[in-house]
Amino acid sequence: MSITFRYKTVKRPDGSLIKTPSIPVLLKEKEVVDTLALLDSGADISAIPKNFADTLGLDLSGEKSPAFGIGGTVDAIDTTMSINVSKGHENYNFRIPVKVILGQYDFPMLLGRAGFFDRFRITFDQDQEKISLKKVTE
Repeated sequence: MSITFRYKTVKRPDGSLIKTPSIPVLLKEKEVVDTLALLDSGADISAIPKNFADTLGLDLSGEKSPAFGIGGTVDAIDTTMSINVSKGHENYNFRIPVKVILGQYDFPMLLGRAGFFDRFRITFDQDQEKISLKKVTE
């Protein structure tokens, strides 16, 4: 089975609205955060801002390392977290690697290829503004 989500309208920092391939997810550690996550096929790994990590109670005891992106290089800590993706009777819980971006950055959670894209066959339908996730059988 596959699950389909419609693109979500989000507000950009300049106040403009745009539809994005974002899906609702539950991030779970010591606390639970219900948020939208942007599917980012250009990201090697998932990323969250430090304020998400603090709210979740993620282990940030690892060493700082650089994270590279469109905005340049920033400090990050590599860790893992639990994520839940569900819709209707489809319900998937698993752990993913994630880079916690240190500093005061405001961005949505980015779901990258490692740990997420390799679990699903993902179809982006830009014309219909839909995303389909089909679980890859192991």
